[in-house]
Amino acid sequence: MNRKIIFTLLKKELTDIFRDTKTIIIMVIVPLILYPLVFLGSMLLTSSLLRESTVKTYNVAIVSSTKETTENIRLLLGEALKNHEYHFHVEEINASENYERFIRDGKYDVVISPQNTENEYPNIIIYSLTSSNKSSTARSMVDVVFSDYSDKIIEDRLKDAVDDYETLKEEPFKIVKEDYSSKEETTGMMIGYIMPFMMIISVLMGAFTVAIDISVGEKERGTLETLITLPISNTQMMISKFIAVTIFALFSVAINILSFALMGIFVFNSMSFAETFVGDFKFTQFIPSILLMIVLLVLFTMFVSSVCLCVDFMAKSVKEANNLTTPLMLILMTGAGMAVLPGVKLNIGLALVPILNVSLLIKELFMLNFDISLIAAVFASTLIHTTVAIYIMTRVFSSENILFGEGLRSVRIFEKRANMPKDQIPGVGDIVMVFALMFLISNFAGGFIVLKLGFVGYAFSQLIIFLVPVLYAWYMRADMKNIFSLELPGIKEMVGVLFFVSGSYIFNTVLVAVLYNEFPVIARDNDMLSGVVSGAGFIPALLVIGLMPAIAEEAAFRGFLYGTLKNKRIPILATMVITAVVFAAYHLNLLQFIYVTIMGLIMSYMIYNSKSILVTAFFHLLNNSFSVVLEYHTDLFKNVKLLTTRKFELKEIIMYALIGIALVVIGFFISDNKIGIFAKRSKNKKEG
Repeated sequence: MNRKIIFTLLKKELTDIFRDTKTIIIMVIVPLILYPLVFLGSMLLTSSLLRESTVKTYNVAIVSSTKETTENIRLLLGEALKNHEYHFHVEEINASENYERFIRDGKYDVVISPQNTENEYPNIIIYSLTSSNKSSTARSMVDVVFSDYSDKIIEDRLKDAVDDYETLKEEPFKIVKEDYSSKEETTGMMIGYIMPFMMIISVLMGAFTVAIDISVGEKERGTLETLITLPISNTQMMISKFIAVTIFALFSVAINILSFALMGIFVFNSMSFAETFVGDFKFTQFIPSILLMIVLLVLFTMFVSSVCLCVDFMAKSVKEANNLTTPLMLILMTGAGMAVLPGVKLNIGLALVPILNVSLLIKELFMLNFDISLIAAVFASTLIHTTVAIYIMTRVFSSENILFGEGLRSVRIFEKRANMPKDQIPGVGDIVMVFALMFLISNFAGGFIVLKLGFVGYAFSQLIIFLVPVLYAWYMRADMKNIFSLELPGIKEMVGVLFFVSGSYIFNTVLVAVLYNEFPVIARDNDMLSGVVSGAGFIPALLVIGLMPAIAEEAAFRGFLYGTLKNKRIPILATMVITAVVFAAYHLNLLQFIYVTIMGLIMSYMIYNSKSILVTAFFHLLNNSFSVVLEYHTDLFKNVKLLTTRKFELKEIIMYALIGIALVVIGFFISDNKIGIFAKRSKNKKEG
């Protein structure tokens, strides 16, 4: 690859970026000037409001009562100036007055009405208007005054009733608080809760704006077509744009760090605990944290840059790009924000989750928690995510069908059904829309139903997963037979299912056992689901866990997703892999992700070979139903070690794995339409 060409293109991209005055203002001036001004201004405003609330005079009305009671209340409110620096202007009104009107008109902030009783002291009613800040503040102050008065009366009673009161009121024991946390650990904890969100937002600010400008911005200006006609490869052009976005995003991170550092120095130096940052405070302890964070941020910035470019190149205009990147930004911000939630701590499972793993690791690093295995897992997973994102980005840029395609116009749901042509094929935008709706509704609505109705919620979630893609395809008048592969399978394909499902079940059982032993933490969610299934009853579990996913999930994944992608100019292998990975990711469980990906690849091949969704539905039904049977009737398989143990010797692992692979291979040779032992001699079906 010609580095000189890439460098020339990169120089051109950077020159275009920095030539844009608006971008410089947003990325440089705003972080350095506006952020500190906003932060310091908010601090000063808060301080001013607090100070104003104590020096402001509040108008208080006392409803006429006995002379002694009224004077006593006046005296208490007057002493509040000395005791609490509360300023009250007190007036006396008649009981016949309209208190509410006085308060709503602002004449009085609160009205105090003493109610005489048979006791020595009257009851007190305080009228206020909590929707008014001044009235609400005044009521809180009056509450403090009367609370202090009540405490004093009680103390005087006890003092008069007990001779040795002074001795009795002494503390029976002292509490001494010892903190083993060092100043560095305490400070690191504070920084760790702020730094991840700040860093990720900085990356987003740097990448999103520039990516839109040098991708869809060039398409809109008509310069991208000109660049493509030059004697340079698409890969070289893509790399130059990718590096330019990454550099500018890292530049944004550096600027934001500088801005917050200067602001932090000013704030801390103006506070009473500024000595925390001098003396025996050891900045050197944070050097490894900072270095690791920098390397991690470089990888993460590359990931975000490639994702942004990939999404933006699918858009038709800058407006569409903004519409596409807004939900993406919300997803990234949510991942960053989840790191500060109580109880969310980095583990081997979360170390593989994009965005969240970066946020959690940055927090752990500044809290001086250096777990080598978790650090390695986060770096490895981030590197994999980045590599995959870059690969997808290059594929998108190499496809003129995507690059100069329909953009958001491929989302057919925004059109009237009467205006849609019959038997059309959904677009990539439709896939995004369907799965966004499916995940949001099933997770939020389904999750709520699960909390309310328990096991029924799982059935509701499956119903949503089925209805969203099917109704969407119906509304857009899609070619249902083509999209959902509604062909009748042959006998050999159905026979092949028996070998596929048994082989994959044996292989995955051994794989899960190995993962249980090596990474027990990732099996926790799977055990929790088993507990839910075992408490539902055999027949309900068979219907909800066995039958419903075989219908709903197949309609969504091997139906709408695979059926749409197979009609696009995407290699069939990529279509099969994407379908399998999305299907595995849907389960939101690391343990399931690993073995469901294997199942997903097998099912993707099966529907590609048979052209029938009934084959994969049959596979899905057998696989899930057998798990339910095993859950409820373990005694039937008590002599089958494969199904009753989670720990195997190495020779057993190899033996079972080979058996599982052999069964899958047999299923392949039975059902394959090209080279299988029962392959059709007639012309093969058209591949789709």
